[in-house]
Amino acid sequence: MELIGVNVGGTSSTIVRGDGEGAILDRRCFPTRASRDPSDLYGDIVSAVRELRTNNTCALGVAIGGPLDVRRGVVLGTPHLPFRNFPFREKLQAEFGLPTRVHHDAAACAMAEWLWGEHAGVSGLAYLTCGTGFGVGLVLDGRLRYGSNGHSPEIGHVRYRDDGPDIFGKRGCFEGYGSATALTLLARERYPERLGSLDPAGITALARAGDPAAVDVLRENERAVGAACAMLADLLVLDVVVLGSLARYLGDSWIAGVRDTFEREALPHLARHCRLVAPMDGVQDRSGLAAASDAIT
Repeated sequence: MELIGVNVGGTSSTIVRGDGEGAILDRRCFPTRASRDPSDLYGDIVSAVRELRTNNTCALGVAIGGPLDVRRGVVLGTPHLPFRNFPFREKLQAEFGLPTRVHHDAAACAMAEWLWGEHAGVSGLAYLTCGTGFGVGLVLDGRLRYGSNGHSPEIGHVRYRDDGPDIFGKRGCFEGYGSATALTLLARERYPERLGSLDPAGITALARAGDPAAVDVLRENERAVGAACAMLADLLVLDVVVLGSLARYLGDSWIAGVRDTFEREALPHLARHCRLVAPMDGVQDRSGLAAASDAIT
């Protein structure tokens, strides 16, 4: 059994061919260039799927940022991409004649971790993207959790503070503090002359060198992610929270900072039960495969 998985990210997009165990057999990757016309981006995705498809391909899956309607496979208006009310599932099924599922990228990453990661089969798992955006995917009792009408949960839009960066019309939301993008936004707001021109990588490099302003920005980011983890653990009694891109890039010291706030904010017995971990290698590439596997179950 072979699957095709598509991961559409704000910076780059990856299309892979893999098997039902999550192993990647071949891949294509290209810059998303999110400012272009949606038909051009969709055309690049279709071309890559055509290149990778074989006679053994039995399903197609897409992992993409929300908000989206999972039941219909429609991207409603993800802020980091050009798609608006875009019927991904309908178009891809018509194009390739394969069973197709479209999942929120955080949900697809959560399912990939639950299927093939170190924490496979746990009762409650959350995946926080901590990347361009700040999304959450939930696997509870073996099932992806979506809300009314198939809409994805959007933790990034939840207000964390009364002040802070304005993200999509909501000042102080978790995405403005906990995403990788938030490092730049917080730096520009707090230290415009010192750090205003730097991207997340530049801010991180300065923080590692001990620059006080950059360290302050990084610590604020860690506190926000820790608070989000505590909220999720208290509400859902989780076994694992997988921390996405920032954990992969910043490593154990950043995770320790997140955990420090998490342990202060969450109920003690729930904090003891819940682990905060970095994602498995290749989870984003495998997220589309997880979505494809759902198309045939």
